[in-house]
Amino acid sequence: MIDPNLPIFEKRRVVTPDEIDDLDHVNNVVYVQWAAQIASEHWLQVATTKILERFGWVMLKHCITYKKSAVLGDKILIKTQVGRATNVRYERFIEIYNENTMDLLAKTTSDWCAIDKNGKPIKISQELKDLFETR
Repeated sequence: MIDPNLPIFEKRRVVTPDEIDDLDHVNNVVYVQWAAQIASEHWLQVATTKILERFGWVMLKHCITYKKSAVLGDKILIKTQVGRATNVRYERFIEIYNENTMDLLAKTTSDWCAIDKNGKPIKISQELKDLFETR
């Protein structure tokens, strides 16, 4: 769960026609795509060029709970923050809201593994922790 007392990264978007399924709402797979996108954008914002050249992340586990539907034209607010770090994993929380009503549409918890540029898991160093925990 996102803690409002800790740093939060946010993104806003509007639901587009290609995100709508045959039930006339945002397809569930789109929420997973939004979650992956905001995690990547958060990383790109906090990491230096030097760090981006050395490290990356892969999603190991993703759990999503759907609460309400979004429809074409809805304004969406997506929030994320990282949770606890273990040896090679970081926990990440994401919440997706209808920006106009602030109804929670979906929430996710995922585990991300730090990797080197060869795709090999690496220990989460203090250098990586500082990126997320000091901003």
